[in-house]
Amino acid sequence: MTGRDGGLRGGRRTPKGTGDHDDEHPADPAAVDLFGLGSAAVIWSLGIFALTYVVVAVGAGWEIRSWVSWVGAAAGLAAFGVAAAFVVGGRGARTPAPVAVAVTGLVVGALALSLWSLPVETYRMLQTSPPVSALTVVATMLALHRRPVFAWVGAVCASVVAGVWGVAQGFGYPAGAEITFFCFPVLVMATLFVLMAPPMEVRIRALREREIAQAQTEAAARAGAAERHDQLRRLDRGARPILQRMVDRHAFGPDEVIDARLTEAQLRDGIRARAWESEEVRSAAWQARRRGVTVLLLDDGALDARGDTETARRLRRLLVAELRAARDGQITARVLPPGREVIASVVVNSSTGVSRTECRFDGAVCVFPGTLS
Repeated sequence: MTGRDGGLRGGRRTPKGTGDHDDEHPADPAAVDLFGLGSAAVIWSLGIFALTYVVVAVGAGWEIRSWVSWVGAAAGLAAFGVAAAFVVGGRGARTPAPVAVAVTGLVVGALALSLWSLPVETYRMLQTSPPVSALTVVATMLALHRRPVFAWVGAVCASVVAGVWGVAQGFGYPAGAEITFFCFPVLVMATLFVLMAPPMEVRIRALREREIAQAQTEAAARAGAAERHDQLRRLDRGARPILQRMVDRHAFGPDEVIDARLTEAQLRDGIRARAWESEEVRSAAWQARRRGVTVLLLDDGALDARGDTETARRLRRLLVAELRAARDGQITARVLPPGREVIASVVVNSSTGVSRTECRFDGAVCVFPGTLS
């Protein structure tokens, strides 16, 4: 077994999934993110909220002089930022359970750190607004990312933490827990949205599939119309002069009869061997037939199913080389049906011998001399 045609020999296909742009954990293309939590608008909104958080926290705590309190407040803000990044950075429409657990722990811990960083002697109610607002924002995003249970658990735990903080500061449990209560109405709305999302997602996916199917149908119709136009154009260019001569009762000479038969064979190739269709193949087949070589081109669809234009171009180059080298005998080039290891074969039967060239699925080309089996 020997290799032929340097353009094909050693050819190979990159295995699926090893491309430069493939991700280790690709997002589910069927997932529909109804709320766009990973969009640029959401990210910009979170940035503006973080800036507002800092402005309000600094303004409300202007009288705080303890650097420990400021470090604790900054650490709480950082923890809220990490939790928000986990939710926004999650792929797909549903946050993974381990990430949801981490986010829940982060927001509860960030709230506790922020509250216990407030000195009781300078405490004002406005100082609790930024961390509780951040808790509400992150918990709402987590709920909208299909994890409402974790969001509610985090909100309830945050209320318990705030109540315990109220007791520790001497305000009492109800007064401490009360600062987190406005988080729950927002979570109720987010949970309702999540409950309404699945049927909306099904409808959106159905509309998307219908749109894709319609686009495929239209593309196929356009391709079919273009193919018919090309065939009619070739028929008009090749057959019309011959038919016109027949109508005019022209007496065909030997060379004209040969040209008419070559034109018929070329038109047949365009119908039954679309995979081999190219200007180079048409020219080489015409010249080979004129030299007396019998050329049979067939296409059973393997290249259409494969959708590999590069392989098709290589096969045409291989066939053109065989056609140009042939001086007698028969050349049969066939694209095999889909699902086989061999994509196409070129069989040459001439006075110098018999050979069969095969192009396999992996792009390798094998030549088997002296056999038709």
